[in-house]
Order: sequence, then structure tokens, then C-alpha cells
Amino acid sequence: MGARNFMNLEDKIGRLFLVGLPSTTLDEETKQVLDEVKPGSIILFSRNIETKGQVKKYINDIEEYLGYKPLVTIDQEGGIVTRLLDGFTVAPGAMAVTATNNSKNAYEIGKTLGREMKAIGVDWDLAPVVDVNNNPANPGIGIRSFSDKEDVVIEYASQFIKGLEEEGVISCLKHFPGKGRVAVDAHLDMPELDIDIEEMEKVELKPFKKIKSASWMPSHIWISNIQNKKEPATVAKEILTDLVRDKLGFEGCLIADDLSMGGVSKYFSPEESVLYSFEAGMDILSMCHDSEIQKRVKIFLVEKVKENPELEKRVEESFERYERIRLMTKIDKKPSLEEVGTKENYEKMQKITDKSITCIKGQKDIFPLEKVDNVFTVKLSRLVLVEDKKEGVPEISKQISEYYNTDLHIFDPIKSKENIEKYVNLSKNKINIILTENAHLYPEQREMVEKIALNSEKCVLIALRNPYDAYIENVENAFTSYGYTKNQQKSIYKLITGELIPEGILPVNGGLK
Repeated sequence: MGARNFMNLEDKIGRLFLVGLPSTTLDEETKQVLDEVKPGSIILFSRNIETKGQVKKYINDIEEYLGYKPLVTIDQEGGIVTRLLDGFTVAPGAMAVTATNNSKNAYEIGKTLGREMKAIGVDWDLAPVVDVNNNPANPGIGIRSFSDKEDVVIEYASQFIKGLEEEGVISCLKHFPGKGRVAVDAHLDMPELDIDIEEMEKVELKPFKKIKSASWMPSHIWISNIQNKKEPATVAKEILTDLVRDKLGFEGCLIADDLSMGGVSKYFSPEESVLYSFEAGMDILSMCHDSEIQKRVKIFLVEKVKENPELEKRVEESFERYERIRLMTKIDKKPSLEEVGTKENYEKMQKITDKSITCIKGQKDIFPLEKVDNVFTVKLSRLVLVEDKKEGVPEISKQISEYYNTDLHIFDPIKSKENIEKYVNLSKNKINIILTENAHLYPEQREMVEKIALNSEKCVLIALRNPYDAYIENVENAFTSYGYTKNQQKSIYKLITGELIPEGILPVNGGLK
């Protein structure tokens, strides 16, 4: 304990920064960021990851260069938010796990992901998502949430954390105070949560109060009935200090959702967001992109702290919390790289994924169909999980068209208007399969689904992301996979060919708002 008390103020401030790095190796730009920020935490993105051996070496090289081990963090939720892909075990996401109707599967996923993260040197998983997804129009959470019922979220998230922590990986509850009810994605702008504190305590805050975790991630959301002015919770003292510390009594570490996201960057400069967030009570200041900004905000915050004795006290307070969480990562066992991405792990995840496939409407055993005349497929929005990254066409769509020896028709998830009339004419009095991604959120994709479903002799919808697509008008047969990892696409193929009869249960109430 004693040695760290001799760390100078500038270095302590550096430890309160979490930074994303630009490459896969310790290049000159990376060295400059490490030299000038001396961060306490780094976050891995897909841009940093090639193979399990490469990323382990990268982490080791960073530690050796810095002369200390920063906390290595990652967003490894499972499903559509999976950073460790090739060579690693890929798990289904939160809503898919709940669809298996067995919270032990959440534990198995947490344990498997935790072991593989530990093997490469990751200490801190920025998961699980504990947002209660009670708004079908929510564009940013959806299948990343376990359920629209807070008690279900608590049960499954707790099991996921148990698995992580058994392998020595720290968890993080996100996104405080809860983004499941909003209709704006905080990556793009600042959502408003327009409810009173009593309602928040019953729903949004309940998982944070009931689940034990060393860290919470506040996000860029404006709680208009609590805050004195319109600003994101990440810079609001009423939220980070008055609510989190004084009212809820949370003593752990607060780590900011990326302060370069639109929900805060549209309103404040990088310097302002870092300073205001820190003044309000944030412990770890996340700047995930842009090396020049990362260096700039560190220098700026050091200057501001030196001018203000009150901020020096804040540095000590947050540094203590950082140190507590850093010391939690020590664990005797360190898995080997050979334990990463094993056949056994893959098969375990495939079994869980198979059990998540859900029939929402119509006949469970409708497949295999005697014939299919058309397959209509959406281009996917998150290309990182798609095998054909140039086109964005899910591999499963091609496989279905080949299996039924029929034409494949592709449409854009948002801009589909030019194809509506053509595809509706093709679908008339035919047997059609249509694969969607969040069609309920996009008017043109939704219109296409409504008209194809109305004009078909028979139409089967497969919702590749949020299950709410099943409730679009005229849809009579609908299945959902809650995502489109390779495992989930494999499960869909088993469904299509009649090898799999869906057992999944729907974790959210049906219908659309």
C-alpha cells in the first residue's frame, strides 16, 4: 500500500483515465499515448484484436512498456457486442440466454468468457447489461437486455457475474441509471428518461440495488424529473454523487460510458466532458478514441486539479476506488491460451444457442417447408459479425436460398423503398421467407414486411435481432434468434432444415408501441 502513496499527482490523474488504443501492436502512436496519459485502464476494441496470441502479446507488451499493469477492459457481453471473435468462444447475447429459460446458462457463459478473457490478460468485463428493456422502440439496447422484467434481469445478470468472478474477472453493471425505456441511442444523442424517482426505484434502479458488482457504468442519459438542467447523467452531480453515493450508498467504482459518444460530445467539448464528469463524481474517465484528444484531456485535467484543492481531494477519492478494483483482479490461476476457443467450449455455446431459438407465432414445426419460392433478406447493420463483410448479407440467408434452391433478394435495413413494389409483386401468392433486422424500427423495412406477409400464400419471418418484428401487421409465422453470431446462424439453419424444433421462451412482452 505504501509505495503507491509516493506516486505524484500527475500519475494518479493518469490512472483515472481509460483509453482505447489505435492498433494491434505497440507502435509509436500507442507509445505516445501511454507515455503522456499513463492510463490506469485500457479498453480493447475489434481494431486491437487479430488472434488470441497477438492480443495476449499486445497486453504483455503494454504492461512491460508502462512498467505497471493497467486494468485491461473489454465489452464482451456476448451476442452482437462481442469483441473477441476469431479463435475465441462466442456466446449468445443476454436476451437469447434468457430465452433458454435456465439462468445456469448465464453462469456457464460468464464462466467460459471469463476464463478466456483471463487467459489473454483481460481483467474487467464491461458487462453485463442490466437495462430493463421495457420499450420495444429502444434502438440501442433491445437484445442486449436480459428481459423487460427487472427480477429476470437480476437473476440472469447475477449468474453471469458469478461465472465471471469465479475466473477472476471484474464485472460492471451498465448503463446506469437504466436506458431500457428510452427511444434514442446515446451513441448518437442524449436520451431523456422522463419518469420520477419512485418509478425509477421500482424498475430501472432495482438491478443496481440488488446485484453485487464492483463497478457501475453511468451513461449519457438525461433524467429530466431529477436533474436541475438538461445534461447527461455522466456530468451531473445530482446523479453521480447525490443519487449514487448518498441515496443508493454505492461505494464501488464509477466508470464513464465513452465520453466521446454523441450523447455527451454534442453538448460539451472533450475537455469540458472530462472536467464536469470528474467534478460530478466519476472515478474512471473513458476516452476510447482519438490519441490526440486523449493526450489533450489528460494535460487539461492536470492543470485544473492543480488550480483547485477540492479537485485534489476528488483525485485521492477516485484513485482509492481505482486501487481497490485493481487489487480485486489478483487470482492464483491463470488459464493457458490452449484453453481458449476449445471444441468443448464451442459445443457448449452451440447447445445453449440452439435452446434459445423461439417460435413467437404460428406452427413450431413448420419446417422444413415443401418448397420456398423466395428468400428476402436484410443487409445487416453490424458487419463485424457477418462472414461476408463487403455485402453485409448474413450467411444464413444464402444457405436458406441454396437449401430451397430459390432466389435470394436483398434489401437495406433502413432504405428499402425502391425495392418494396418489386419484392411485393414477386411475393404474391408465393411461399416466402423474410429475414429482418429491427424492421419494427424502420418504416420502409416494416412496410415491406407488412405487404409481403399480406400478399404471400405463406410467409415465415425470421427476426435476426429484436423479436418485436414478429408483431408487425399481417405476420402469422415468426421465429427469432435474438442475434446473428455464427452460432446463432447455425441454429437458424437447423431450424430451417427441421433438425431443431424451437424450445425458446420469449423474455419480453409481445406487441409493439
